Amino acid sequence: MSDAEIIYAKRKALVAHCWKQYQVKKDPRWLAEICTELPFFEHPEVGAEIARLLAKRFHKRDDIYEQTRRTEIRKLWSLWKGTDTDVAVRGKIAEIYFGDDEKAENRVLKIIEAE
Repeated sequence: MSDAEIIYAKRKALVAHCWKQYQVKKDPRWLAEICTELPFFEHPEVGAEIARLLAKRFHKRDDIYEQTRRTEIRKLWSLWKGTDTDVAVRGKIAEIYFGDDEKAENRVLKIIEAE
């Protein structure tokens, strides 16, 4: 197998893998990976720019997700407030949204206080 054939096979495998990941996760960073790794007919700046735009779009999705999570935390707080001690309620919410993160309860408290 020639060097050109090896490079082609690697790129083909990369595209197949990243495309499959994108189809499952709908995360544009997988598409950005393809753009970053392929030469775009000896114009790598094209791939870099496409990757930058895709990454920018992903960060907007992250912001929307974070806003949604904050809204959900506030709703749970208003529903559960008074059913147990405040600390216990915050602990339950923290476990749901942040798992074992040791700072989770403080994160929930900051979200609730920001209302």
